Amino acid sequence: MLNSSLLVLGCSMIFAVSAGMPLHAASSEKKENKTVASEDALPSLALDGLPDVWIQGTPVKEWEKDKVYIFEFWATWCGPCLAAMPHMEQLHQAFKNNPHMQVIGVNVMDRKSPESLKEFLKNRPSPLTYAMAVDVDGKKTRDKWLSPMGVNGIPHAFAVKNGKLIWRGHPGKLSEEMMRAMLKPDFSAASLPGDNPGANARAWKLYRQVSERTGELARKGGKGEAQAFLRQIQDSGQFQQDQIIQLKMVPFRVLAELEKFQEAQAVLDDLCKEYPDNYRVQIDVAGTLLNGKSVPAGKMDAALVERCLNRCIEISRRNNKEASLPWKLMAELRERQGNMEEALQDMEKALSLTSISKAWTKLQQLSGNKESFQNLVNQAVAEIKPEPPRKMQEMGVVQEDKQYTPLFSKLKWFNHPGLTGLPVGKTVFISFWRGHNNILGETAPGRALDAVLKKHGLLDHPGVKAVVLGLNPSAEKQMRDYLSGPEGWTPYPVGIPSDRSVIEFCDLLKLDSFPAAVVVRDGTLLWAGEIKKMPEWVAETARLDSFDKNRFAEEDAKRKARQQAMYAVIKKSFELRREKKFDEYQKLIEENAGQFSDNGWFASTVAEVRAEKAWKEKNYRKMVDIFDHVLERFPREDSLASYILKILNGSEEMRKYSYKAARRALQIMRDSNTKDDGGYNAACYEVMMNMAMEKKDYDQARKDAANALRELPLVHQYAVMKKKSGGGKK
Repeated sequence: MLNSSLLVLGCSMIFAVSAGMPLHAASSEKKENKTVASEDALPSLALDGLPDVWIQGTPVKEWEKDKVYIFEFWATWCGPCLAAMPHMEQLHQAFKNNPHMQVIGVNVMDRKSPESLKEFLKNRPSPLTYAMAVDVDGKKTRDKWLSPMGVNGIPHAFAVKNGKLIWRGHPGKLSEEMMRAMLKPDFSAASLPGDNPGANARAWKLYRQVSERTGELARKGGKGEAQAFLRQIQDSGQFQQDQIIQLKMVPFRVLAELEKFQEAQAVLDDLCKEYPDNYRVQIDVAGTLLNGKSVPAGKMDAALVERCLNRCIEISRRNNKEASLPWKLMAELRERQGNMEEALQDMEKALSLTSISKAWTKLQQLSGNKESFQNLVNQAVAEIKPEPPRKMQEMGVVQEDKQYTPLFSKLKWFNHPGLTGLPVGKTVFISFWRGHNNILGETAPGRALDAVLKKHGLLDHPGVKAVVLGLNPSAEKQMRDYLSGPEGWTPYPVGIPSDRSVIEFCDLLKLDSFPAAVVVRDGTLLWAGEIKKMPEWVAETARLDSFDKNRFAEEDAKRKARQQAMYAVIKKSFELRREKKFDEYQKLIEENAGQFSDNGWFASTVAEVRAEKAWKEKNYRKMVDIFDHVLERFPREDSLASYILKILNGSEEMRKYSYKAARRALQIMRDSNTKDDGGYNAACYEVMMNMAMEKKDYDQARKDAANALRELPLVHQYAVMKKKSGGGKK
């Protein structure tokens, strides 16, 4: 029922406020790797919890004796679930020929039909071949298994043997070693490898030692000695298959650094031959060679790249899940070879395999529209306007001080002769950057900051300057090459540390969510935190021609006092929830609704309390209006919009009235995107397109499709290719 679930969501929302973190797909794992001491204590899982609808693989109808079933629970809206899927595919590949082990994905907590889920899986970037089932309406798996076991978040996984739950936890914690232990005839809970920091540290230390030894052998004896050593390691069974594959990449990296490019690529050729049916190996090898960072374009083994990509195409076709990525990379290969006609053809094939293309086909069927998808792509290409080139930022006069001068002196500066202090009379944004390996969505230095400054009208503002501080030391040549290239170019000075000074500075400011920034004006710290959560008052302060430190101190004291008061209410609300005093909890939230109405997360909690009352009255339109009002008041809070979108789609009753509000939430998510990722923007528009089709608003669906294509990185790449070819095919 929604009444209890809304109260739980409200409690979760307040937790998000108190923690200062956005609420994401929850994992109910809570650091658990649960086993129990005795066979009698193992909980049983009834067969009536098995899903009825299976969309691929062999359905499970009964518990076969001594067979282990790994159930992975996921949903299409759950990013962490989707991130875990390639790992589950690797585990499936490792055990697919073992009749005593089966990996099964179960779609739960979702609203998609089995037919649309088949299409969703078909369009995944890499094939998923393990069995898939659907818990339709949550009537079986969720009601019979997940709820009784206290699972209220995903991703989550169960391991079942002889009808008993022998393990549960995050699917990412599953390993081949653990699964082999589960198969043993004398298996007991105690025999399952534990998940503890000591064991993890020892495993990581061993992996690092093997990796370093492999590198040493490659340097001294080349490919042969390194591979002979790795064969022994592989036979020892100490590592999972994905770890072995990573270790087998080490000789390639070492030999490429030594500029022994032919021998290095021979390592990759051997790897591809050893794993001919492993899509991930084939696509990674092709992508590694095409990016040109390890092997120069002129030295690249084009035949190896082509073999890998053809193998990927064959694998995906065999599984009836032809993917877009191999064709995109094939287009890049043809472009590099100077064959622009085939490059364009391959790129068009890649575009035809995108999920937007599939949605367009559905729109044609529903609306009778005969316009080709390629025509829509061509229109998007014609409307794409290149961004004007950014100029290097001029820092002007800087002032030395006790805080920043010692910090800056420990940095190696790029894009600037070297800073000794902050620019005088300016609002300075100091952005923190963890490196150029694209962890957790970070890309080039300062790119997320650019998005926020643009959103607030501060990009290239004469009173605003920006500096980027790296957190991790990096090789100077590697960093200089990266920052001088198109991927890493930034108009801001970039400082890379020689020690832990920047990390200590972050710790001092209590920065724990990245990308992060610090805003300073005339030596006064205005604000510090996650970039995309920068409040509007910071931007307003940056726009001011003059800055009154005393007035700012007074206003800052008031803000902090209000925040402390709000946290006191949050603390009290936790106590009431824990004591199950729900009426008092609702009264407390209502009493403080006006006082903290300018806080988006608190306003949303108030909305949930009021929506609870509307739910009891079965006034679903009123519920949607309540949440839509929050979205209207906070048009820049994308995490809040994402959260409310899940609530709006959480029940069939609300979905009947939530079309307008859901579109507003998606538009906020798109407009507030700081990920420098056009794919994210395109995905927002594609969801809008599918919603419009569901409402039979076909004109709007076409507009959404056009918007999605204008944002899609693949279309931008295609546009560049067309321009190079003279505007079209030769």
